[in-house]
Amino acid sequence: MQKQKRLIQSIKRASDILALFIDEKKPLGITEFSRKLGLAKTTVASIVSTLVSIGYLEKDPFAGKYRLGPQIFQLGMKCATNMDLVTIARAWMERLCFQFMEPVNVGMLVGDHVTIVMRIEPGNRYMVFPQAGSVIPTHSTCVGKVLLAFMDEARRDTLLAGYRFERFTPNTIISREGFVTELGRVKAEGVSFDNQESINGLAGIGGPIFNHAGGVIAGFAITGNPYTIAKRREDIIDAVRFTSQQVSSQLGFTG
Repeated sequence: MQKQKRLIQSIKRASDILALFIDEKKPLGITEFSRKLGLAKTTVASIVSTLVSIGYLEKDPFAGKYRLGPQIFQLGMKCATNMDLVTIARAWMERLCFQFMEPVNVGMLVGDHVTIVMRIEPGNRYMVFPQAGSVIPTHSTCVGKVLLAFMDEARRDTLLAGYRFERFTPNTIISREGFVTELGRVKAEGVSFDNQESINGLAGIGGPIFNHAGGVIAGFAITGNPYTIAKRREDIIDAVRFTSQQVSSQLGFTG
Protein backbone atom coordinates (compact mmCIF):
# COMPACT_ATOMS: atom_id res chain seq x y z
CA MET A 1 0.00 0.00 0.00
CA GLN A 2 1.47 3.32 -1.08
CA LYS A 3 2.10 5.68 1.80
CA GLN A 4 0.42 9.06 1.54
CA LYS A 5 2.95 11.87 1.49
CA ARG A 6 2.75 14.12 4.51
CA LEU A 7 2.50 17.83 3.89
CA ILE A 8 4.18 20.39 6.11
CA GLN A 9 1.10 22.29 7.23
CA SER A 10 2.67 25.72 7.64
CA ILE A 11 4.18 25.61 4.13
CA LYS A 12 0.86 24.50 2.66
CA ARG A 13 -0.92 27.38 4.41
CA ALA A 14 1.69 29.87 3.20
CA SER A 15 1.16 28.56 -0.34
CA ASP A 16 -2.61 28.96 0.04
CA ILE A 17 -2.15 32.59 1.12
CA LEU A 18 0.03 33.38 -1.90
CA ALA A 19 -2.39 31.55 -4.22
CA LEU A 20 -5.20 33.94 -3.25
CA PHE A 21 -3.46 36.62 -5.31
CA ILE A 22 -3.93 34.64 -8.52
CA ASP A 23 -7.53 35.84 -8.67
CA GLU A 24 -7.36 38.94 -6.48
CA LYS A 25 -6.50 42.33 -8.01
CA LYS A 26 -6.26 44.23 -4.72
CA PRO A 27 -4.24 43.99 -1.51
CA LEU A 28 -5.64 41.73 1.20
CA GLY A 29 -5.68 42.05 4.97
CA ILE A 30 -5.36 39.53 7.79
CA THR A 31 -9.15 39.37 8.20
CA GLU A 32 -9.62 38.60 4.49
CA PHE A 33 -6.94 35.89 4.53
CA SER A 34 -8.57 34.38 7.60
CA ARG A 35 -12.07 34.41 6.11
CA LYS A 36 -11.08 33.06 2.69
CA LEU A 37 -8.96 30.23 4.07
CA GLY A 38 -10.94 29.43 7.21
CA LEU A 39 -7.93 29.94 9.46
CA ALA A 40 -7.59 31.72 12.79
CA LYS A 41 -6.29 35.28 12.54
CA THR A 42 -3.38 34.51 14.87
CA THR A 43 -2.27 31.66 12.60
CA VAL A 44 -2.57 33.83 9.49
CA ALA A 45 -0.73 36.74 11.11
CA SER A 46 2.25 34.53 11.99
CA ILE A 47 2.53 33.12 8.46
CA VAL A 48 2.05 36.52 6.82
CA SER A 49 4.74 38.01 9.02
CA THR A 50 7.16 35.32 7.85
CA LEU A 51 6.23 35.86 4.20
CA VAL A 52 6.87 39.58 4.58
CA SER A 53 10.27 38.98 6.19
CA ILE A 54 11.46 36.89 3.22
CA GLY A 55 10.02 39.24 0.59
CA TYR A 56 7.14 37.09 -0.66
CA LEU A 57 4.62 39.65 0.61
CA GLU A 58 4.90 43.34 1.34
CA LYS A 59 2.67 45.54 3.47
CA ASP A 60 1.05 48.71 2.21
CA PRO A 61 1.94 51.21 4.96
CA PHE A 62 -1.17 53.29 4.31
CA ALA A 63 -3.87 50.64 3.82
CA GLY A 64 -2.34 48.17 6.25
CA LYS A 65 -2.93 45.35 3.76
CA TYR A 66 -0.62 43.03 1.88
CA ARG A 67 0.37 42.49 -1.76
CA LEU A 68 2.85 40.19 -3.49
CA GLY A 69 6.43 41.14 -2.75
CA PRO A 70 9.51 41.57 -4.94
CA GLN A 71 10.85 38.08 -4.26
CA ILE A 72 7.78 36.52 -5.90
CA PHE A 73 8.31 38.72 -8.96
CA GLN A 74 11.97 37.69 -9.15
CA LEU A 75 11.03 34.02 -8.96
CA GLY A 76 8.43 34.49 -11.68
CA MET A 77 10.97 36.19 -13.93
CA LYS A 78 13.48 33.42 -13.27
CA CYS A 79 10.86 30.83 -14.22
CA ALA A 80 10.00 32.71 -17.40
CA THR A 81 13.60 33.08 -18.49
CA ASN A 82 14.27 29.38 -17.87
CA MET A 83 11.42 28.27 -20.12
CA ASP A 84 11.94 26.70 -23.53
CA LEU A 85 10.08 29.72 -24.90
CA VAL A 86 12.98 32.05 -24.23
CA THR A 87 15.58 29.60 -25.52
CA ILE A 88 13.67 28.99 -28.73
CA ALA A 89 12.43 32.52 -29.26
CA ARG A 90 15.71 34.36 -28.77
CA ALA A 91 17.25 33.42 -32.11
CA TRP A 92 14.08 34.36 -33.98
CA MET A 93 13.72 37.65 -32.14
CA GLU A 94 17.36 38.50 -32.86
CA ARG A 95 16.75 37.75 -36.52
CA LEU A 96 13.68 40.00 -36.57
CA CYS A 97 15.51 42.76 -34.72
CA PHE A 98 18.48 42.85 -37.07
CA GLN A 99 16.33 42.41 -40.18
CA PHE A 100 14.72 45.78 -39.48
CA MET A 101 17.28 47.23 -37.03
CA GLU A 102 14.56 47.94 -34.48
CA PRO A 103 14.05 46.63 -30.90
CA VAL A 104 11.94 43.53 -30.31
CA ASN A 105 10.14 42.84 -27.01
CA VAL A 106 8.70 39.53 -25.80
CA GLY A 107 6.09 39.65 -23.05
CA MET A 108 3.97 37.30 -20.97
CA LEU A 109 1.22 37.54 -18.40
CA VAL A 110 2.70 37.40 -14.92
CA GLY A 111 -0.40 37.21 -12.77
CA ASP A 112 -2.69 39.80 -14.29
CA HIS A 113 0.08 42.02 -15.62
CA VAL A 114 1.84 42.06 -18.98
CA THR A 115 5.54 41.81 -18.24
CA ILE A 116 8.47 42.03 -20.64
CA VAL A 117 10.61 38.89 -20.29
CA MET A 118 13.06 39.52 -23.13
CA ARG A 119 14.26 42.52 -25.13
CA ILE A 120 16.55 42.41 -28.14
CA GLU A 121 18.10 45.70 -29.24
CA PRO A 122 20.01 46.75 -32.36
CA GLY A 123 23.02 49.01 -32.17
CA ASN A 124 21.07 52.22 -32.80
CA ARG A 125 18.89 51.91 -29.64
CA TYR A 126 16.14 54.32 -30.70
CA MET A 127 14.43 53.92 -27.32
CA VAL A 128 15.45 51.87 -24.31
CA PHE A 129 11.94 51.31 -22.88
CA PRO A 130 10.65 48.83 -21.94
CA GLN A 131 13.45 46.75 -20.49
CA ALA A 132 13.09 43.13 -19.38
CA GLY A 133 11.12 43.07 -16.15
CA SER A 134 9.01 46.10 -17.02
CA VAL A 135 5.24 45.89 -16.54
CA ILE A 136 3.52 47.45 -19.55
CA PRO A 137 -0.09 48.50 -20.18
CA THR A 138 -2.40 45.83 -21.55
CA HIS A 139 -4.70 48.01 -23.64
CA SER A 140 -2.19 50.20 -25.46
CA THR A 141 0.60 47.79 -26.42
CA CYS A 142 1.07 45.20 -29.14
CA VAL A 143 2.01 42.50 -26.66
CA GLY A 144 -0.97 43.19 -24.41
CA LYS A 145 -3.33 43.10 -27.36
CA VAL A 146 -2.17 39.75 -28.74
CA LEU A 147 -2.19 38.13 -25.30
CA LEU A 148 -5.82 39.08 -24.75
CA ALA A 149 -6.97 38.61 -28.34
CA PHE A 150 -6.14 34.89 -28.32
CA MET A 151 -6.98 34.28 -24.68
CA ASP A 152 -9.90 32.23 -23.41
CA GLU A 153 -12.88 34.61 -23.23
CA ALA A 154 -13.73 33.78 -19.63
CA ARG A 155 -10.17 34.55 -18.53
CA ARG A 156 -10.20 37.74 -20.61
CA ASP A 157 -13.47 38.89 -19.05
CA THR A 158 -11.94 38.38 -15.61
CA LEU A 159 -8.88 40.43 -16.53
CA LEU A 160 -10.97 43.24 -17.97
CA ALA A 161 -13.41 43.40 -15.07
CA GLY A 162 -12.71 46.76 -13.51
CA TYR A 163 -9.73 47.38 -15.79
CA ARG A 164 -8.80 51.05 -16.01
CA PHE A 165 -8.37 52.22 -19.61
CA GLU A 166 -5.95 55.03 -18.93
CA ARG A 167 -5.27 57.53 -21.70
CA PHE A 168 -1.57 57.91 -22.47
CA THR A 169 -1.78 59.67 -25.84
CA PRO A 170 -4.57 60.96 -28.11
CA ASN A 171 -4.51 57.54 -29.86
CA THR A 172 -5.05 55.39 -26.76
CA ILE A 173 -8.16 53.19 -26.72
CA ILE A 174 -10.04 54.25 -23.59
CA SER A 175 -13.15 52.04 -23.53
CA ARG A 176 -13.72 48.34 -23.03
CA GLU A 177 -16.00 48.24 -26.08
CA GLY A 178 -13.37 49.79 -28.31
CA PHE A 179 -10.69 47.50 -26.92
CA VAL A 180 -12.75 44.33 -27.46
CA THR A 181 -13.41 45.43 -31.04
CA GLU A 182 -9.67 45.91 -31.51
CA LEU A 183 -9.01 42.44 -30.08
CA GLY A 184 -11.38 40.93 -32.62
CA ARG A 185 -9.39 42.54 -35.41
CA VAL A 186 -6.10 41.33 -33.93
CA LYS A 187 -7.39 37.76 -33.73
CA ALA A 188 -8.70 37.85 -37.29
CA GLU A 189 -5.50 39.29 -38.77
CA GLY A 190 -2.94 37.60 -36.53
CA VAL A 191 -1.05 40.84 -35.85
CA SER A 192 -1.44 43.76 -33.47
CA PHE A 193 -0.54 47.42 -33.80
CA ASP A 194 0.56 50.16 -31.45
CA ASN A 195 -0.23 53.42 -33.21
CA GLN A 196 1.62 55.62 -30.72
CA GLU A 197 -0.94 54.53 -28.13
CA SER A 198 1.41 54.27 -25.14
CA ILE A 199 4.11 56.80 -26.00
CA ASN A 200 4.10 59.58 -28.56
CA GLY A 201 6.83 58.80 -31.06
CA LEU A 202 6.77 55.02 -30.56
CA ALA A 203 4.85 52.60 -32.81
CA GLY A 204 4.90 48.84 -33.14
CA ILE A 205 3.65 45.68 -34.82
CA GLY A 206 3.28 42.46 -32.83
CA GLY A 207 2.30 38.82 -33.03
CA PRO A 208 1.35 35.88 -30.76
CA ILE A 209 3.30 32.81 -29.68
CA PHE A 210 1.31 29.60 -29.11
CA ASN A 211 2.20 26.42 -27.24
CA HIS A 212 1.55 22.80 -28.24
CA ALA A 213 -2.00 22.97 -26.88
CA GLY A 214 -2.88 26.04 -28.98
CA GLY A 215 -2.88 28.46 -26.07
CA VAL A 216 -1.22 31.85 -26.38
CA ILE A 217 1.71 31.93 -23.94
CA ALA A 218 3.50 35.08 -25.06
CA GLY A 219 3.44 37.98 -27.45
CA PHE A 220 6.21 39.85 -29.20
CA ALA A 221 6.49 43.18 -30.97
CA ILE A 222 8.93 45.11 -33.09
CA THR A 223 8.85 48.76 -32.09
CA GLY A 224 10.42 52.00 -33.24
CA ASN A 225 10.01 55.37 -34.87
CA PRO A 226 6.46 55.63 -36.32
CA TYR A 227 7.78 56.85 -39.68
CA THR A 228 10.16 53.89 -39.97
CA ILE A 229 7.51 51.38 -38.92
CA ALA A 230 4.97 52.83 -41.38
CA LYS A 231 7.48 52.90 -44.23
CA ARG A 232 8.18 49.16 -43.93
CA ARG A 233 4.74 48.19 -42.61
CA GLU A 234 3.92 45.36 -45.04
CA ASP A 235 7.39 43.82 -44.80
CA ILE A 236 7.23 43.94 -41.00
CA ILE A 237 3.75 42.38 -40.95
CA ASP A 238 4.96 39.50 -43.13
CA ALA A 239 8.03 39.01 -40.95
CA VAL A 240 5.98 39.10 -37.73
CA ARG A 241 3.54 36.48 -39.04
CA PHE A 242 6.41 34.29 -40.19
CA THR A 243 8.20 34.63 -36.84
CA SER A 244 4.98 33.87 -34.95
CA GLN A 245 4.48 30.71 -36.98
CA GLN A 246 8.08 29.53 -36.65
CA VAL A 247 8.41 30.02 -32.89
CA SER A 248 4.98 28.51 -32.21
CA SER A 249 5.79 25.52 -34.42
CA GLN A 250 8.99 24.84 -32.53
CA LEU A 251 6.94 24.87 -29.31
CA GLY A 252 4.71 22.14 -30.75
CA PHE A 253 1.87 24.22 -32.17
CA THR A 254 0.36 22.66 -35.29
CA GLY A 255 -2.45 25.13 -36.04
